[in-house]
Amino acid sequence: MRWIDASKTTPLSTPSFEWAIAYATVDVPLNAQLAAWSARAKSGLVAGCTSSGGVFSPAGFTRGLHLLVADEDDAIRASAVLKSCTSATARRSAKDACEQIARELGAVPSMLLLHATPGYEERILEGIADAFGDSVPPAYGGSAADNDLSGKWKVFLGAKAESEGFVIVGFHSAEPASGGFVAGYLPTNQRGVVTRAQGRVVFEIDGKPAANVYNQWCGGALDRHVGRNAIVLAETTLAPIGRLIDRHKGTPRYLLSHPHETREDGALTFFTEFAKGDEVMLMMGTTESLLERTTQVVHRAKGLRTDPIRGAVLIYCGGCVLAIGDRTREVAKLYEAAIGSTPFVGAATFGEIGMLPGAGVTNRHGNLMCDTVLFR
Repeated sequence: MRWIDASKTTPLSTPSFEWAIAYATVDVPLNAQLAAWSARAKSGLVAGCTSSGGVFSPAGFTRGLHLLVADEDDAIRASAVLKSCTSATARRSAKDACEQIARELGAVPSMLLLHATPGYEERILEGIADAFGDSVPPAYGGSAADNDLSGKWKVFLGAKAESEGFVIVGFHSAEPASGGFVAGYLPTNQRGVVTRAQGRVVFEIDGKPAANVYNQWCGGALDRHVGRNAIVLAETTLAPIGRLIDRHKGTPRYLLSHPHETREDGALTFFTEFAKGDEVMLMMGTTESLLERTTQVVHRAKGLRTDPIRGAVLIYCGGCVLAIGDRTREVAKLYEAAIGSTPFVGAATFGEIGMLPGAGVTNRHGNLMCDTVLFR
């Protein structure tokens, strides 16, 4: 596999390739670039999404378009589907997309890479589960992003890009890709139970207004926002809400949710869905823990496998990029060291997708997290 920096390499000067995963910042003229690069792919498959602030690669965290391309001797087959959809149609669209991918591959994919526009990632995961039933493959990826939450994000395949929808890529090879999904935050003793929720709005925790409870847990960090409609992303990035999913080999695994907005009615909104009865807790992170998890996610993906890594994809939360600031370039360096100087690309996303192994495969959507795919 090869990494290509499109700002330094032209399509016509690049040998053709089988397929590519690509990420770009929103300032890139996508239509022209995608048309040129997909013409170099024998399958026409150049799939990916826009990234917040920069793209991860061996060059660090830089703007522009970057590609991870697979050649014929990599022996990794890929099939992808891009869909325009809404929340109401996402589940069915995802099911149809996965069935098409399975038909084109002639088998159930061993791994899926999913990029959606923010808002209804859970519906897409439900559609994936509908398509594969008990044989659902692990899915990794993240939600398309822009620089300021203004909706300039895109998902794309070939020369076509969508501002509302998703792209799913399925892979099949003799040596399946492996993935990892980690939080990088630690739980506190502040915890409770969701007693009223609807979708991504939590109204009550332990029978009390959710924003008030969260503010108390944080020692009054949201004092000036509670009781009014206010965006609180910056104040909550290092203090998300967590849910204990399970314990794997004695290690607890948490799914994170980023508090987004306080409301006049005392509710707290998030970028993931909650249900009545969810056990929740305050999580805490630091700049150091957010850097360290870059290595941790590779170790999680490697497991006990020792076969060489041909290429890799890194997905890292865009909110965490804002939190660690200038140290974001260290993420790329740590990741490259962990995978052994292998070609890679990565996106800063507004939501992360991953599989937490346990009793069956369960693909989940979280916030402020990190995931990776390692191609073998």
